[in-house]
This record gives sequence, C-alpha cells and structure tokens, in this order.
Amino acid sequence: MDLSWAKFPIIILVIFGIGWLVSSGGVNYMHNKFAVEAGEDEKQNELNEAGLTRLASFLLKTLRYEKGAKILEDSIRLYPSGKNALYNQYRLAKAYEKQTKYPEAILLLVSLVNIDGHSYDDRIAPNDAIKLRVDKLRETHELGQVGQW
Repeated sequence: MDLSWAKFPIIILVIFGIGWLVSSGGVNYMHNKFAVEAGEDEKQNELNEAGLTRLASFLLKTLRYEKGAKILEDSIRLYPSGKNALYNQYRLAKAYEKQTKYPEAILLLVSLVNIDGHSYDDRIAPNDAIKLRVDKLRETHELGQVGQW
C-alpha cells in the first residue's frame, strides 16, 4: 500500500503542532498540565516538577522572562523539596534580574549563599560568584544593603 501521499499532510500537522506548543496557548496548556499540587505519587511529582522546569527553561531561552518567572515561582511553591528546587530558585533570580526586579533577585541569591546552594546542586554558581553578582547588583543599582549576609 502506497502511503507517500500522507507525508505532506503529516509534515504540515507536525509544523502546526510545534507552532501551537510554542504559542501562548500551548505554553498555558503545558503550565496547567504540570502545575498541580504535590500528591502521594512521588514519581508523578517528579515528572510535574521536571515539566515545569523544562517549560520555564524554554521560556527563558526565548526571552519570555515574565512567564518563565511565573512558572519557576509555581514550581518552587508546589515542589519546595524537589530535585530542581534550588536550581529553579537560582534561575528565578536571573529572570528577576532580566525584569529589573533587582531586590527580589538579591534576596534569592543571598538565601542560596546562606544555605550554600552549590554544595547541593552543581548547576548553581559557587558562593564567591554569587556574592560578586550580588555586590555588583547592589552597587550598579544603588540598592544599599538589600539582603544582608
């Protein structure tokens, strides 16, 4: 049976499907799918947290910082002890910086230094690098002593 006629409609459907997934509608669908309260099923909780983390990563890479920050906030709120919780906090601080929410970013970074986030997750910068970043933010934006050590 010759199915060569079906390849173009399938290609078109795939392109439209990918287009929808990267649109606001697709992002909202994925956000609603993964942003559910933690339940008894640890495996499902892990999948949901990973899904939120990947979705936020996609949004941050496509320069949609506000929506990415919202998803990171939801991930941290819903899964505070998840595998990616500290890394999501670190990335949320970067998203806040991009949105010029410098005091919020500093508070998150200071809390990561206080618990030595790098010792729990290698994806988080070492304390010295975070301290330098906080000092630069304070100095550049004249924030004084926001988020004391």
